[in-house]
Amino acid sequence: MPDLVKSAQSGDRRKTLEALRDKLTTAMATCESGRDVAALSKRLMEVMDEIDRLPHDRSESPLARARNGS
Repeated sequence: MPDLVKSAQSGDRRKTLEALRDKLTTAMATCESGRDVAALSKRLMEVMDEIDRLPHDRSESPLARARNGS
């Protein structure tokens, strides 16, 4: 899993959002509070929407994007 701090310091928005997405899913997996899971779920959906709105990396081939699920 990418380190959130290093991703943010790199200035790469996609990598930072992906690291945040991973951090949120990890937090959700260990969370026992329904209220906290709801808040984490909402934020996860927002982060995923932001990732979806980012332009695709033009240096990556369409086949590689398909394999990566992007």
